[in-house]
Amino acid sequence: LPPVAARTRDMMERQLRHMVRLVDDLLDVSRVSRGKLELRPEPLTLAQVVDHALEASRPALEAAGHRLALRMPSEDVPLQGDLTRLAQVVSNLVNNAIKYTPAGGNIEVAGRREGGEAVLTVRDDGAGIAPAMLPHVFDLFVQGDGSSLSGQGGLGIGLWLVRRLVDAHHGTIVADSPGAGLGSTFTVRLPLGQA
Repeated sequence: LPPVAARTRDMMERQLRHMVRLVDDLLDVSRVSRGKLELRPEPLTLAQVVDHALEASRPALEAAGHRLALRMPSEDVPLQGDLTRLAQVVSNLVNNAIKYTPAGGNIEVAGRREGGEAVLTVRDDGAGIAPAMLPHVFDLFVQGDGSSLSGQGGLGIGLWLVRRLVDAHHGTIVADSPGAGLGSTFTVRLPLGQA
């Protein structure tokens, strides 16, 4: 294809993927709200969840020129959960970091075992979260001040879904940020599965 046509096709593919993701998220909101979200739990590991999530997020990471630091333990961290939904949790957190981190920024995904829990953190050095906004980041249709740095705005449902999916796996999630412009950290804790 001529260069102009190739750029146009690439833009259309990006926009189509973005729209499909938004529609999928809206359908998930409907399923969760009606209590119709079905989980398919199975024995798995934290590394499997992260691998599946990063497979989905890697193109956006590379397009933004972000540096990804992956810090996972050498030993397996067993979980009992729905691989697709847990990967969706991690992917949504990574995609959120991508959207709100300037091009060429740093994103870290780290996992560990802590007591009877698997702990996963997604940290970035992006736009951060204002203190007044922190208590509301998991509310439906809530977004931080300003648009995302990637130009790929959302509907404010990604983090709401993350919280509901973590809750469905009997886990917890918290958001932390020293303030606007200082990055953010999301920490997910899930009960360990059988080794």
